[in-house]
Amino acid sequence: MQKVFISFGYPICIISVLSASIFLLENGYTELEVLLFGAISSIFFTVIGEIFIPLFKDWRPSLKENFFPDASLFVLNYIVFQSQLLQIFLASIAMKFSGGGFDLWPSGLNIYVQLVFALIIAEFGLYWFHRGCHEIPFLWRFHRIHHNPKRLYWFNATRFHYVDVTLLQVCGIVPLLILGADAKIISLVTIFSTVHGFWQHVNAEQDQKILNYFFSGPELHRWHHNLKSEVANHNYGNNLIIWDHVFKTFYWPKHNNEQLRSVGVKGNFSNNIKSMTLDPFKG
Repeated sequence: MQKVFISFGYPICIISVLSASIFLLENGYTELEVLLFGAISSIFFTVIGEIFIPLFKDWRPSLKENFFPDASLFVLNYIVFQSQLLQIFLASIAMKFSGGGFDLWPSGLNIYVQLVFALIIAEFGLYWFHRGCHEIPFLWRFHRIHHNPKRLYWFNATRFHYVDVTLLQVCGIVPLLILGADAKIISLVTIFSTVHGFWQHVNAEQDQKILNYFFSGPELHRWHHNLKSEVANHNYGNNLIIWDHVFKTFYWPKHNNEQLRSVGVKGNFSNNIKSMTLDPFKG
């Protein structure tokens, strides 16, 4: 069973959750209900993996250093400030300035084919914003909140500054809106990103083999969190890794050693909700 999880847990989770999500959306469930279903399903898979086959036992999260800060940011971003609403607002403004969307989306194609197209297109915007967060000092102030932890585990997927996560998602959604993608496709891209995000940060053994050349999974993303910036400034893909191939930022040494274990950012950055929220505005 462990070997099945290590090699096939990710594709089993992604395929089953997305198929169920499509069924639920087509049968009257709201986007929020389906998103919650996808998130809970992915968390279940990843937590099981972290319990029974952790990659590094010393990456198991502590309440004070990991779970409490991550949970506080989650509540602030998604419940108090409702980042999703601001994303829609900013996307609407972008659409207005662009003259509205074009009727170019291939809505007649199979829903799975549309989703593949949507992920590739959205990933282009996600890639360049994410890369900009590492190469532009002002954006890095906000993004380093995500890189501060010295351990990786499933809840890191939601550890973002409000400004960072909101602009990131807008950069992925706007190209789809401009092309005329409907709400169902945008919802499925959001669901995929949510389900994938927990896997991307999972502290469980994974051997996804050829999938690493298409998806930005945990074996690649762990290197992106490396303490050394010359190593970390690779693998910018949020869901897919294809644009990293195109722009020569793909990195996969294919072995787990002490260098892989070393994650975080240099410097002693505070870990409480006040400093994580306000410090990026101070420089």
